Amino acid sequence: MIKKLMKKQFVKDNLVLFIGTFVLNVFGFLFHFYMGRGLGPEQYGALGAALSIIYIMSIPLNTIQTSIAKFSSLYAIKREYGKIKFLFLKSVKILLILGVILSLLFILAIPFISHFLRVSSFTLMLLTLFFIFALLVPINRGILQGMQKFNGLSVNLVSEGVIKFLFGVLFVILGYGVDGAIGAIIASYVVVFFFGLIPLKKILKEKPVELNVREVYDYSVPVLIMIFSLTLFYSVDILLVKHFFDNVQAGYYSAISLLGKIIFFGSISISQVMFPKISEMHQSGKASKHLLYKSLLLVALFVIPAIVVYFFMPEFIVNTLYGEDYLVVAPLLGWFSVFIGLTCFVYIISFYKAAINRRRFLLVLGVFNVLEILGIWFFHESLMQIIQILAMNMFLLFLILMIHVIFSKDGKTLDNNSCV
Repeated sequence: MIKKLMKKQFVKDNLVLFIGTFVLNVFGFLFHFYMGRGLGPEQYGALGAALSIIYIMSIPLNTIQTSIAKFSSLYAIKREYGKIKFLFLKSVKILLILGVILSLLFILAIPFISHFLRVSSFTLMLLTLFFIFALLVPINRGILQGMQKFNGLSVNLVSEGVIKFLFGVLFVILGYGVDGAIGAIIASYVVVFFFGLIPLKKILKEKPVELNVREVYDYSVPVLIMIFSLTLFYSVDILLVKHFFDNVQAGYYSAISLLGKIIFFGSISISQVMFPKISEMHQSGKASKHLLYKSLLLVALFVIPAIVVYFFMPEFIVNTLYGEDYLVVAPLLGWFSVFIGLTCFVYIISFYKAAINRRRFLLVLGVFNVLEILGIWFFHESLMQIIQILAMNMFLLFLILMIHVIFSKDGKTLDNNSCV
C-alpha cells in the first residue's frame, strides 16, 4: 500500500514539502525551547508577545505567497515563463516600497503598542526591519510553490530554520536577550531571500513579458482577509493574555501556545501542496473536491495521534522541552492541542475555497474572529477558561464550514458568487 501511495505525485510532493517544513519547524522549536530556558518565563512572555506581532505582520507575507503561487501556477500551465519573470520583478519593486511605508506607520504606533503589551519600545523598533526584509521572501516561495518546485521550496524553508536557530543562540549568548532573538529572525529572512533566487535561475534568465498585475492584486485582497482571519485565531489570544495576565503567566501561556503550534506548522505543508493543484484543476474545469478530502485525511492522520500524545504525556513534553519552571501549565497542553487541531482543518478548507475563488466564507471567518476576541475579553478568569473558549469557537467554525463543503456541489460547478 505504501509503494502504491508513493507512486502518486500528490503524495510525493506532500512528503517532500512535509520534510522541509518539518526540519524548519524542528529548528524553529529548538529556537523557542532554547529561548524559553535561556530567557525564563518573564522575558519569554515578552518574546511571545513580540512574536505574535510578527505573526500578524506576516499576514501580508502569506498573502503574497498565496497570490503569487496562484498566478504562477496558471502561467506555468501555459509555459508563459516570461510573465513569471515580470511578476517577480514587479513584486520586488512594489514590496520594497511597501516595506518602507509599513515600517514608518509601525513606528508611529509603537507608543500605544508598547503601553498595551508592556514591551520595550526598542524591541518593537527592531520589528520595523522585519517589514523591509521579510516582504521579499514570499515572492520566491510563491513562484516555487506555484510552479510546484517543492524540492527548491523545501530547501529554502530548511535554510530559514537553521539560520534563525544558529543566530538566535549566538545573539543570546552574547547577551542581547529578547532583542537578539528578534534579530535572528530578521537575519534568517535576509539570507533565505537570496538563497531563494538559486532554484529560480532559469526563470530569471527569461525575457520579461508584461502583464496586467491588477488581476494579481485584486485576487490578493480576499486572500489577505482570509489569512488575516486565520492568523488572528492563533495570535490574538497571546496578545490578550499578555494584556490581562502578569508577565509570568503570559510566559507560561506562550510556551503552551508554541507547543500546540507544533501540530499546526507540522501540517501546514499539506495546504501548500493542495493549493496550486486545486487552482490548476479548477482553472481547467476539473472536479477538485476529492483532493480536499484527501488533504483533510492527511491532516487527520497527523493531527489526531499528536492530540492523543499531548493528552497522555503533557508533563514529559513540557519538562523535556521547556524545563520544570513550566510544568504548572502541563494540564493545559491537551486541550490547547484540540483547538490547534481544529484550526488545521479550518485552514485546509479555507485554502480550498480560496483556490476555487470563493469569497463569501470570509464573512464567516470574520464573525468567529469577533466571537473569539469578545469571549476572551469578557471571560478570562484563568488560562484554562481562555483555551476552552478557543476550542469551542473553532469547533463551531469547523462544523459550519465542513457541513457546507459536504452538501455543496463540486468547485467546478459553482459560480463565483457562492455563499460560502
